[in-house]
Amino acid sequence: MVAMAEQTSSFGRHLIGFEIQFRRNRQITAIYHALRLIFPVILVGTLADFINQTWLQRSGYYYQTLHVAKWAFQLKLLRQYLGLLSAGTLGLTAILVTFAVSFYLVAPATPLIVDRLMAGIIAIIALKSLNVNRQSVLGNHSVQWLSNNLGLSGILVGVLVGLLVGNGYRWLIDHQDPDHKRLEQTVGGIGLWLIVLNGLGFLWVSTQTVSLNAALLTLSQWPFQLPHTLGTLLGFGLLTGTCQWFGILGPIASVGGQSIEAAQNLAAVLDRSGWHVPHPVTLHTVVDVYATSGGPGMVLALLLAIFLVQHHARQRRVGWYCLIPTLGNFNAPLLMGLPVIFSPILFLPFILAPLLCITLSWACLVLHWVPAAAYPLANGTPGILQAYLGTGGSLAALGLSVVELLLSTAIYYPFVKWAGIAEEAVTHEPTIS
Repeated sequence: MVAMAEQTSSFGRHLIGFEIQFRRNRQITAIYHALRLIFPVILVGTLADFINQTWLQRSGYYYQTLHVAKWAFQLKLLRQYLGLLSAGTLGLTAILVTFAVSFYLVAPATPLIVDRLMAGIIAIIALKSLNVNRQSVLGNHSVQWLSNNLGLSGILVGVLVGLLVGNGYRWLIDHQDPDHKRLEQTVGGIGLWLIVLNGLGFLWVSTQTVSLNAALLTLSQWPFQLPHTLGTLLGFGLLTGTCQWFGILGPIASVGGQSIEAAQNLAAVLDRSGWHVPHPVTLHTVVDVYATSGGPGMVLALLLAIFLVQHHARQRRVGWYCLIPTLGNFNAPLLMGLPVIFSPILFLPFILAPLLCITLSWACLVLHWVPAAAYPLANGTPGILQAYLGTGGSLAALGLSVVELLLSTAIYYPFVKWAGIAEEAVTHEPTIS
C-alpha cells in the first residue's frame, strides 16, 4: 500500500491524504460505519425491488423480453411478497441510518450497550417527530406518521438527526456525575432529551407545512422548464449527482413538459417515415439515455473500474454483490456499500463522468451524428442498451453509449484506486476521536 501511494501523482496523494483525514473524523467514522452496517439490508431490498420491477411488472424489461407471463406462476403473489420485502427494507432506510449513526457516535464514549442502544432509540423517536402528518397533530386527531419520507430519499435527514442525537447523548454521558445513582441520571437525561427533541418536532410541524425531508427535497428542485440548452442539462446533472452524493437517493428533480415532449417524439416517429423528432434534445434523450448507465453517476463505469483495480479485495467483493442491481440501473447498494456517499475522492468522478456524457451526447444530437431516442424504455433496461433500444436499433447510438461508458470508466479508475489506498490506511491506523 505504501509503495502504491508513493507511485501516485501529487494530485492523487493530496486527495488520499484529504480522504484519510476526512474519514478519521469521529462524525464521518460513525456515518461510514452506519452505511456499512445497513448495506446487506439495502442490498436485499434492492434485489427484491429489481426483480419486482423488471421481471414481474408489465413495464419491466425482462418481463417484456423474456415473456415472463407465459411461463411464470403466481405472478400476483410474487409481486405482493417482493413489494412487502422491498418496502420493509428500503422503506426504513432513514430509520436504520439514524439509529446506526447515533449508536456509533456514542459507542466509543461508553462500554455500556444500554447507552448505545438508547441513543439509537432516541434518534428514531426524533426522526419520527419530524415526519408526522401536520393536520393530524394540529387537529388533535390520532397522530399519523409520514412513512414515505423514511426511505432512500431520507438518508441525509437520517444522518443529520443521528449526528444531533448522538453528539448530544455523548455530551450527556461525559457530564454525568459518578456520585449519583446511574438510573436516576439516565431517566432524567433521557426524559429531558425526549422533551427537547419532541419540542423541536412540534415546532417544525406548527410552523412548516411539509416534513423536514420534503423540505430538503423541495430545496433540491432546480427551476427547469425546458432543458434544451447544454448549460441547463449540465446544471441538472450536477444537481442530481450532488444530491445523490449527499444521500438523497431516488428521483430528485421534476422537469416540466418532459412527458409531453416524449409523447410528441414517439408520435412523430410512429406517424412519419424517417426519424425526425420535434424535440431531439431533452432531459430524457440526453441525461436518461446516455448519462445514467447503472444509475445516476454512471455507476456502471464505477463498477467496471472496481473490477479493473486489482489490489483492494473489499471493493471487488462489494462490486460483485452489487453487479445485478447495477446492471438494471439500481445504484443504491453500490453507493452505500463502498460507500460513495460522503466520499471526497469518489465525489469528483461521480460528478465528472455524467457531465462528460451529457456534453458528448448533446453535441452528437445537435450535430445529427446520432438519432434521438423516441421509444419508451422499460424499467431495468441495461444502461448500455438504452440508447440502442430507444432509437429502434441505431448502431451509432450504441457506439456512443459504449464510448461514453469507456471514457467514464477511465475517469473513475484512478479515483477508485486512490479510494482503495485511503481505505486501507484508515482501516489499519487508529481513528482520531
